[in-house]
Amino acid sequence: MAAALTAPFAVAAVVLCAAGLAKLRAPNGAVRALMVTGLPARAGFVRALAVGELVIGGLALVRPSPLLAGGVAALYAGFCAVSLALARRHAACGCFGEGDAPASVVQSALSAALCLVAIGAAIPPAHGIGWILGAGAPQASALVIGIAGAAYATIAAYTELPQALAAWSGR
Repeated sequence: MAAALTAPFAVAAVVLCAAGLAKLRAPNGAVRALMVTGLPARAGFVRALAVGELVIGGLALVRPSPLLAGGVAALYAGFCAVSLALARRHAACGCFGEGDAPASVVQSALSAALCLVAIGAAIPPAHGIGWILGAGAPQASALVIGIAGAAYATIAAYTELPQALAAWSGR
């Protein structure tokens, strides 16, 4: 099971790192989102959360463990709850920095799915990037390209899909 969840868990870790980097660069979107939900809303808090995302995501990618998988799962569970609350209020999430598209149930479902991947990857722990790169050139290349593509598609689903859904629904 560890091998089967290695790539999906790596995607979850990469997306977490990308979100952390985006919030470090532009925390104001997340600050506004937290204000809407009534949670602590200061740029320093958002940047601290972003550093936590980077550390947990980066370590989970390099050397997964049950503890790190639990941390990834906890972060995505929190994101799931916050994005659901924001979707009900038609407010933007700021998950990936600045953006004014309203949060959606799709973002909440994506976070829930990534949370479940992290839970599944906890025991036995998923393999890290060293295992992926040590799999031989053809397999390692396919895995790295697949993880990068899936992470990109996941980020696009978080950032572009809510806006597309809002346009489709006429809101």
